[in-house]
Amino acid sequence: MTAAPATPSTAEIPVTGMTCAACSARVQRALEQAPGVAAANVNLMTNAATITFDPVATNPAALVETIRATGYGAELPNPDTGALDQVTRQDEANLVERRELRHKFTVSFIAAVLTMALSMPLARLEMTNGPVDPLMRWMMPFGDWLVRVTPGLSALSADALRVVLLGLTLPVVFWAGRHFYTRAWSAFRHHGADMNTLVAVGTGAAFLWSLTATVGAGWLRSHGLTPDVYYEAVVWIVALILLGNLLDARARGRTADAIRALVKLRPQTAHRVIGAAEQDVPLDQVVAGNELLVRPGEHVPTDGVVLDGDSDVDESMLTGEPMPVVKNAGHEVTGGTVNGVGAFRMRATRVGRDTVLAHIVRLVREAQGQKAPIQQLADRISAVFVPVVLGIAIVTFAVWYVIGPEPRSLQALVSAVTVLIIACPCAMGLAVPTAVMVSTGRGAQRGVLIKGGESLQRAS
Repeated sequence: MTAAPATPSTAEIPVTGMTCAACSARVQRALEQAPGVAAANVNLMTNAATITFDPVATNPAALVETIRATGYGAELPNPDTGALDQVTRQDEANLVERRELRHKFTVSFIAAVLTMALSMPLARLEMTNGPVDPLMRWMMPFGDWLVRVTPGLSALSADALRVVLLGLTLPVVFWAGRHFYTRAWSAFRHHGADMNTLVAVGTGAAFLWSLTATVGAGWLRSHGLTPDVYYEAVVWIVALILLGNLLDARARGRTADAIRALVKLRPQTAHRVIGAAEQDVPLDQVVAGNELLVRPGEHVPTDGVVLDGDSDVDESMLTGEPMPVVKNAGHEVTGGTVNGVGAFRMRATRVGRDTVLAHIVRLVREAQGQKAPIQQLADRISAVFVPVVLGIAIVTFAVWYVIGPEPRSLQALVSAVTVLIIACPCAMGLAVPTAVMVSTGRGAQRGVLIKGGESLQRAS
């Protein structure tokens, strides 16, 4: 007699370190290929993987190890953490990320302005002492002006300026942009590539060439090459990509505004009644069976049943109906709804993750985590995007090196780095998840629960 197949289980596992659509696509492919996994969906906007699996063949701990094997971070979710707490923690993590990115961008932007300013007199000196890259000639008028208004710069040699530029670039490369290189190396070790790979290869190539030109300027000149440096390009690229990451983080925070508004419907404290005494306690300390007092104009703290008192309760957050509903002894009330002019006592029946509000938030988060069918096309493109871009960059270098103008090696390097830097699949990978998150969240605010991206796409 064959045993009945096990009922599939679903787990939502937070994933850290993802920065682009190629990242989420790589994690999703690894999960889909893992034994016992029936379906996997990795959402870049929510930084979470939703996995349907056979509990006999695998378990959440094994799935966490599968994610870690791809080079990204993952932790087992706390079973006692409800959807409301998850939203709060996600907001806190997003704020920390934005603060860190803001500091790194500020430092990088200041360094970028300084390196650009110092590159101008350097270009002027290179034109005076020998041939210079034609791409730098447009900087000459700025270099002349800067030397006139800052006489001290005229005393610095070209080699000294390169050392100063190197000093300004080092903090940007090894602090502000360090995570690009560590994540690219992690992806390489796990036989993958993502947006960090493009940034690291592009800026790394420009930085190493500039470092060589700074240390071995005399050797390059002896071989007929101008020791051009591209420190300002490296710093500007890191600064602009950090700005893009900061804007992405802000966008992810704003897409959760609707859920955040739902969470704010839950008050932080409740008036617990014990005998003839009344005590204000944190909402987390309320348990089923507690008697609570709800005063006029307050949000109902949790789900329960009215014991005594009469009032009108605004349940529009739940039903969309603007007219308040009369509540008296025996009537059920829902946490997050707004009490009217009367006061009443109630007994808590469902608290924390078991409340209707918590279920709504969980359903909205699940809907936001589901991908629309059109997203599958973007995921397929993102999966091969980085290797294709790397191949195009190599071909670009080879073509410029063979048929490009002198100095061919420098022109080839600049062209290849340009291809690497401007290629970014992030917008393509973020567009559909952002639309799904915003629409499902705004719908929930209006009392409309949307099952997921597929439903939205069918509704057009």
